[in-house]
Amino acid sequence: MSRKSEEIRIRYLYRKMLLRGQLSLPLKFAVKMVGPDCAYHLYSHAGFVKKKNKGRE
Repeated sequence: MSRKSEEIRIRYLYRKMLLRGQLSLPLKFAVKMVGPDCAYHLYSHAGFVKKKNKGRE
């Protein structure tokens, strides 16, 4: 296997582990690893909740 193909394979494995919640990384680094298109799924796994503005309910 070439060096580039091995790198792609490993990145894919880490991405899959992050999206399944099997790997724990700070959100900042996890978003960079999975990319902007899959970052939405990280927010749901991390349990982030939007805070409501008190004056605008």
